[in-house]
Order: sequence, then C-alpha cells, then structure tokens
Amino acid sequence: MKTIKDSISTLNCDNVLECFFGVNESDVEIYRILLSKGEKKIEEISTISGKSENAIYKSLQKLMLAGIVIREKKLLRGGGYFYTYKAVSPHEVGEQMKKVLDAWYAKVVDAIEEFMRKYGE
Repeated sequence: MKTIKDSISTLNCDNVLECFFGVNESDVEIYRILLSKGEKKIEEISTISGKSENAIYKSLQKLMLAGIVIREKKLLRGGGYFYTYKAVSPHEVGEQMKKVLDAWYAKVVDAIEEFMRKYGE
C-alpha cells in the first residue's frame, strides 16, 4: 500500500485528476480534448483521439460521474436528438478538488486527534 508521504512525492499536475476522481490517463486525455476543442459529439472525439466510440463512451461516463464533463441533449429539426459533451472549466474542477481536499483534511485531523486521545498519555 502506498503511504500518504509517498503519494505527496509523486503527485504532479498530470495525475491530479486521476487521484481526485479515480479516472485513468485515457479519461484525462478525453477531458483535455474537450477543453481544447470545445463541445463535441462522441464521433468527433473518436476521430480526434483515434480511439473507438465505445472507449470514448466509457471514458465520458466516468468523467460525467466525476462531475468534470457535462452532457447536453441537442434536438434535430426533423425529430430525434443527439448528445454533445463539454469539459467543466479547470477553475470549477479545481474548486471541486479544493472542497474534497478540505473535507479529507478535516477527517484526517479528527482521526489523528482521536488517536492521540485513545493512545496518548
């Protein structure tokens, strides 16, 4: 098991989304594509990334669940619809991460204080 101290020494900007949201490198690549290219359909993301539509769909599901990608339903004039996907801004994602970190920090401090009460002299 990796310790908190080990995690701190290996944390960098490339993996912060992976750490906070449980997504992988491939998912992060899709997020970055949406950031740089704007709102896109699955087929367009597939073309840009060179990955299958099925792989894109799976990544988008994880990114939406994490709250860092938004899906929008677009209506067609003749009937029917399609979906587009867009990245949540890095500022908003950063604010989400700060809230998670603050909550985690408070829980860890409580656990340390409990440890000290339980085992302290």
